[in-house]
Amino acid sequence: MALNNLSFRTNYLHTYFNSVVIIPDDYQPDYPVVWLLAGYTSDETTYVRHVNLEKIAREYKCAIIMPETRNAFYTDSDFIPYYSFFINEYMKRIQNIFPISKDRENNYIVGSSMGGYGALKIAFKNSTLFSKVVGLSPIADILKFRNNPKCPMPKEAFDNIFKTNNKIKENQLINIFDEYKPDIDILTICGDQDFMYEDNVELANFLKKKTSKYSWKEVTGDHSWETWSSNIDYVFDWIFNK
Repeated sequence: MALNNLSFRTNYLHTYFNSVVIIPDDYQPDYPVVWLLAGYTSDETTYVRHVNLEKIAREYKCAIIMPETRNAFYTDSDFIPYYSFFINEYMKRIQNIFPISKDRENNYIVGSSMGGYGALKIAFKNSTLFSKVVGLSPIADILKFRNNPKCPMPKEAFDNIFKTNNKIKENQLINIFDEYKPDIDILTICGDQDFMYEDNVELANFLKKKTSKYSWKEVTGDHSWETWSSNIDYVFDWIFNK
């Protein structure tokens, strides 16, 4: 199993961008790939600090790609055009460097918290690139997240990304889903003590009405790595054995 620490200069961001990439070492072409997005205050190393992803990659014979987050909400802003970078440059660059599949059926995107929001947003807008998406305790409603007393993100930082009411509206997951009507398998998981539990239930109820390809799993736990790491095996099993 190869764990790669990658840094390359990006034309979109005009700087160097870091990633951690796990690749099985049996030298097969076109590995299935899980794009794994971390949350607010996390970086490209956070998942490997909490989860034995090398064991998981070996078991499922897949590649796992973890980009740095820049606390950018996987959204284009005046400061960083993260979403456009991810779709127009990052994925293509990684696909050209590593022996991973470009086939939609073998590409999956997963994230926790802000990364869960990012995974759902990216997948809803690009269901021709991914066949399955998983949100672990995703930020299901960005405005309610901003105004939640337990929100870890300063309102000023949030407002620097989502500067107008219109931008908030067009980046809400339910509005993105209605606009793009993605044909994709969806799973969201949330702990019963999560500070965004009610938001996740509302998103779940919305998706249940919109698509037969949606699955909801309520688990015991809060908004923490303890909850996410204890459910990561379920996530990979859902992806590869569903």
